[in-house]
Amino acid sequence: MTKIKEILIYAVMLISLTACGEDDENRKVVLAETPNGHPFYFMPIYEKEVTDITITIAWPMGWAYDANNNPAVPYVAAEAILSGGTKELAPQDVLELFNDKNASGQLYVSANHAIGELSFPKEHIEDVISITSEMLTAPQFDQAWVERIKQGFLANQTQSHAQTANKMWAAARLAILGEGPLNDFLSLPDLGAIESVSLDNLRRWHSETIVRDGVTIAVTGAINRKDAGKTVDQLLSGLPKGKNLDVADTRPNIKPRTILLHLPDAEKTTLGFIGQLPPTFEGNDLTDLLALNFFSRPSNGPLFDAIRTELRASYGFQAGFANFDRATRIMFIAGEVETARLIQSKDVISIAYEAYRSTPDLTNLSEFQQRMADGTAQNILYVDIAARTILQLALDGRDPSDAPRLDELLAAITAKDVKERLISVFPQSNNLIVVAASPDVDALPGACVITQIKQVTQCP
Repeated sequence: MTKIKEILIYAVMLISLTACGEDDENRKVVLAETPNGHPFYFMPIYEKEVTDITITIAWPMGWAYDANNNPAVPYVAAEAILSGGTKELAPQDVLELFNDKNASGQLYVSANHAIGELSFPKEHIEDVISITSEMLTAPQFDQAWVERIKQGFLANQTQSHAQTANKMWAAARLAILGEGPLNDFLSLPDLGAIESVSLDNLRRWHSETIVRDGVTIAVTGAINRKDAGKTVDQLLSGLPKGKNLDVADTRPNIKPRTILLHLPDAEKTTLGFIGQLPPTFEGNDLTDLLALNFFSRPSNGPLFDAIRTELRASYGFQAGFANFDRATRIMFIAGEVETARLIQSKDVISIAYEAYRSTPDLTNLSEFQQRMADGTAQNILYVDIAARTILQLALDGRDPSDAPRLDELLAAITAKDVKERLISVFPQSNNLIVVAASPDVDALPGACVITQIKQVTQCP
């Protein structure tokens, strides 16, 4: 079904492309094509104060779904490619050149894609594109530089793994995804994988992932369509042809459970509630965002009232949603609580969530919604944020031309839409996974108590 959506959107955009010719409208997204035949989404910004250009490219990635792969490789490779310099320029020289030209670049990975983003002033397009193209085509995987990256990444992950909240989330991911390559990629449970990343691993990941076809591209900013197409071709022309990827279906286990990770030396207790939402490619994620933000709004939201009024506490809780991959999206409510009041906090927050889900009081929703829409309208004016938004809509098989008017779409959501979404899609409180990490082994009566994250797979 998603493929059909993509084909329909592609056809509609091609009609738009034919009609527009080269006189593209300001801040209107069209589907264009480079001289070498690469399709890309293009949104010019012809405004006096806008002088920057952003190019963002998503390369499909299947690495995270193959148990034979080292899950740490994509993280190390992504950093090494854009920080390792070129044949003529050392890493520090490239960094200084980018700084001098007020340019920035990043390459990061998710379960399904490696995503590159490049932003720069239009007057420096030739230098920036030339150097970036060389780094993408012939990355300098210097042993000493790679070891430096690995040690920095290892130190970061070691610190992250030691935090109570991150341990709780690692247990939750494993409970949902089970043992397998996707969980290993998202959580990196074995930090030894970072140490064992080899140059051959990096070269294989690069040759399999950073390719010239099958990519999704968005270009925005102070550039015309012709120059945008030439620039995209310059970035991709030296890359190899890609291969078809076989990605296994994710089969998450979101059945309700209560889990307590006992950490005797922990200084804090953390509590989380997790449920499943439909993937973003099905749409309505703006309604979900509005619903969750209104629930967790500061000062007078239901979540705030439950914590401050019922518990008389000042815990910092938040609610939101996140993607494990593009097919698996969760909603969550999480924060820190007093260890002695864990069970009370669980009950109070659960009751508050269910009351909001089933019979929401949406008084003042329109004012809150307008503030969100106004903030969205301001954010989408930025060249880089516009490019990211277009790219993500395209990756979901949705209409990228919605990007410039997300504020209007958000403002058009009705209270009835929010109520219907909460009742029909959001899980009931008794269908949520409850997970906590605490120094008190008896803090959550009735929970499946574990002392190591890997034991969570044994919880019924």
